[in-house]
Amino acid sequence: MIARHSLSRRRLLALAGVSAALAACGEPDAPPATPAATGTPTGTAGSVVAPRTTPAAATPTAADTPAPQPVTPPPQVDDGLRRLAGYGFQAHLYNQDRGLIVDRTLEAGFDWLKQQVEWSQTEPIEKGGFDWRELDKVVAAVSSAGIKLLLSVVRAPTWALGDRSHGPPGDPLDFRDFMQALAGRYRGHVHAYELWNEANLAREWGYGQIDAGEFVELMLAGNEGVKAGDPDATTVGGALTPAGDVDIPEQQVQAIDDARFLEQIYAYRDGIAREAFDAWGVHPGGFNNAPTQEIGTERGSGWNGHGSFYFQRYTQHRAIMEANGDADKPIWLTEMGWSTANADPAYGFGADNSEEDQAQFLVDAFRLIRDSAPYITHAFVWNLNFQSVIGPEDEKFAFGLLRPDGSPRPAYTALKEMTKGAATGPTVA
Repeated sequence: MIARHSLSRRRLLALAGVSAALAACGEPDAPPATPAATGTPTGTAGSVVAPRTTPAAATPTAADTPAPQPVTPPPQVDDGLRRLAGYGFQAHLYNQDRGLIVDRTLEAGFDWLKQQVEWSQTEPIEKGGFDWRELDKVVAAVSSAGIKLLLSVVRAPTWALGDRSHGPPGDPLDFRDFMQALAGRYRGHVHAYELWNEANLAREWGYGQIDAGEFVELMLAGNEGVKAGDPDATTVGGALTPAGDVDIPEQQVQAIDDARFLEQIYAYRDGIAREAFDAWGVHPGGFNNAPTQEIGTERGSGWNGHGSFYFQRYTQHRAIMEANGDADKPIWLTEMGWSTANADPAYGFGADNSEEDQAQFLVDAFRLIRDSAPYITHAFVWNLNFQSVIGPEDEKFAFGLLRPDGSPRPAYTALKEMTKGAATGPTVA
């Protein structure tokens, strides 16, 4: 029986009057999967070894995946702005109607999907004991439709944690080995890999253990593994949660300001992070603020002031990259979106956003980055189909673009109708 993958809960935190939204987008609380292959790996702990059962490069098939019906994407329109290299949705494709997800992606004129992969569910019991079954189906459905795929990898399995209770592995080389196996299996079918998620948040890294240097070492190992498995795949530095400095010991809640954390990343070992990824991932917040609002301006009933509340937070990340000699790398927005009225009280800002606001903000966000941020090449909207996975009491529900039955909300329709530029259209130098 294939384990049902649940979806994580985002958390909102407040510190000394400066609120910070911490977007933790993992997939906790899923029961362990039964590995498809087991065995004791050769070598010793901490060494880079090939597991006893080495995964062969997989060519996804249509097995267990309904043949997609022809879908005609909207025509490309040269609207005078550059076309992004990637228009993407973050979706949940495990044990879902993948045909519908693929169709909705193509119908909208989008050409990428992002799926988060829990390492703990894919190599759950021991090193080399892989369960690829459901992920094979995900990759097959997306690849056969001609859509490109970004996999974001999170959550080390228990056997790899060392003295941690959750989060990254005790030895980064275990991550390297997993990423090599993953990229090798899906070589030519998965086009990019995001190296972890929101490492400046205790939920993803462990309370009292958040460390920029350790994160750099993890990305270096992950990047090495991906390139060994598929030299043509793109690696994306794991996006940070948009946050201020937060520490609530009694709740074991902690975060480091994402801009400050990025500075720490580049300060580590004389900037060796420049060798750890091909593109830097960013999760720009929106909250109740329009994407065109300058940082510090006000709208709605709070959630203003701190840079993490604003979509244009990416400009601050870019400035840090440029100051540290990384101006030649692009930024990928691996998660962007706005909530409407939200059942979770911590997401009260959603009440300031109507469905029409949500739609307009997303369209304006794409236009803004196409017009004024030439270094942003890919952008993924959070989220496409989570309303079919979780209930309305979950905070992720109100971010969704499709209703539980798969029908479109206004934001999806607006993105479908949005001009995206032509492949031969102008680019911004």
